[in-house]
Amino acid sequence: MVVCAQLRGVLAAFLMFQTSIVTTVVALLPAALLLLVPSRCTRYFFRRYAQFWQEAWFPFAVALLQYLVGTRLFIHVPSEFQGLQGVRLKCSGHNVVIVKNHRTRIDWMFTWGLCLALNRLGSLKIVLKDSLKSAPGVGWAMQFFGFIFLSRRNRETDLATLQTAVSYQCREPGAGMTLLIFPEGTDLSSSNLEKSQKFAREKGLEVYAEVLHPKTAGLVAVAESAIPSTLLLDATIAYVEHRPGERPDEKGLFYGRPPREIHLRIESVEALPSKDKMDGVCRSIFAAKEKRLAKFYGPLRDGSSLRPDVAAFAEGCQLFPLAAAPGACCRMCGGAAIFVALEAAVFWVCWVYPLKTLLWAASGVC
Repeated sequence: MVVCAQLRGVLAAFLMFQTSIVTTVVALLPAALLLLVPSRCTRYFFRRYAQFWQEAWFPFAVALLQYLVGTRLFIHVPSEFQGLQGVRLKCSGHNVVIVKNHRTRIDWMFTWGLCLALNRLGSLKIVLKDSLKSAPGVGWAMQFFGFIFLSRRNRETDLATLQTAVSYQCREPGAGMTLLIFPEGTDLSSSNLEKSQKFAREKGLEVYAEVLHPKTAGLVAVAESAIPSTLLLDATIAYVEHRPGERPDEKGLFYGRPPREIHLRIESVEALPSKDKMDGVCRSIFAAKEKRLAKFYGPLRDGSSLRPDVAAFAEGCQLFPLAAAPGACCRMCGGAAIFVALEAAVFWVCWVYPLKTLLWAASGVC
């Protein structure tokens, strides 16, 4: 049983890596030549073309995580929205900034499922460390998709990069923007939590155990650059771990020890606050997340149960498995079908024209 889980995880990782390489080299790289033409029309066409592949690859990746790796994703929607369709309608026609807690290094991968459920995958942009953009396949594709990479070495440079990217994505024609940002700046590892708690004690702030104190400068920069109609979607992620106390990571995810369940709660969808109010709004958001997650993980902390309190996390919400989201299964199947066809086409070309394919690949690498 363990070996089967490991094999499924390794296969999922291989398929993600291999399809991202093929997508980048075969589909996106040749089309990037359009960007050499100084025309608004060509930029629009390329954004739409990249959006097509983004809307194909991410549902395929979500399907791998859901059905091959075996991690189940649940979305909690407050009752006032009247289900996922209500959230979709509220976000429709708007740019959206998603603010989330950053519990593990793999949080961003499960946000793909949330955006799939909300029909926002084509416009998804994630703020990530710049080291990820050089990752073969996935990193290359994310550059074509317009993700935002920050170095974390120079604060002013990073803020300028973020402002420029947000302004461009909001104003250029095309899919619009669904921006995922983690205000904590890093994941909830033991060392990072210790630093955050030390900072809180020095500044006289509340000491958190389930989140880090947010760094608000990035969100303030986003508020300054976004257009007025932009919305702020507050989401909280929580894990039912493979075993209690076993923090999810990349190795566990793809080697037989994935989290058993992912719970994503949509807290609110409101107008993006002005830059003057954003600092206070961000801090209040994370104070609320701390309380919410303390209830969720409470039974594990006090030893009363080996399972988190999902009912407390879901209070006042409707629960939707990802597969129940309107159109989610169709889009996952469609993404898989596109990549089966792409792989078949690539295999056929390599079989019929082996020498030409080898020379073309070598010239692309060079």
